[in-house]
Amino acid sequence: MKMTVKDFKGVAVLVSAAIITGFIFNYFSPSGIMLFGKWDPSQGVVDPVSRTGGLDSSIEISNPEIIKNIIEKKLRLVLDARPEFVYRQGHLPSAISFPLVDFDERIVRFMRSVDRKKPILVYCSGPECTDSHTVAKRLIHLGYKNVKVFSGGFMQWQDKGYEIQKNEKE
Repeated sequence: MKMTVKDFKGVAVLVSAAIITGFIFNYFSPSGIMLFGKWDPSQGVVDPVSRTGGLDSSIEISNPEIIKNIIEKKLRLVLDARPEFVYRQGHLPSAISFPLVDFDERIVRFMRSVDRKKPILVYCSGPECTDSHTVAKRLIHLGYKNVKVFSGGFMQWQDKGYEIQKNEKE
């Protein structure tokens, strides 16, 4: 079967219509993908400039030496926002598994046992992961006053060669 110029024009019209429809749907969708944003992980957690509010970089701690000091001196309660099976494979010392996906089912018990004035540090996989920011934002919304995010996350901690704990049998 031989394609004619008319066939190519038809395909071009269909592809153009699909692209335009996609952009329109994305624009009006409450969870649409932003096309512009902070995409450089060296500048903190990647921020796609969400229409519902971007990431709060003012709560980020990016220096792994500061995080190491926090962990060694137990200055903050450390929460790992990654899925629990990932946490069990390796996590920051004394971190508690608090996956974003289980937030709603864990928060009641957490609120009963953790004072709202307690300093908290949340982390996830690395600069491309926003789960830590989401957990931190929800905790702040619930009245926790001193919540920070380790923007480099587990990836940066591991790259530095710092101690990692494992809980594979939990």
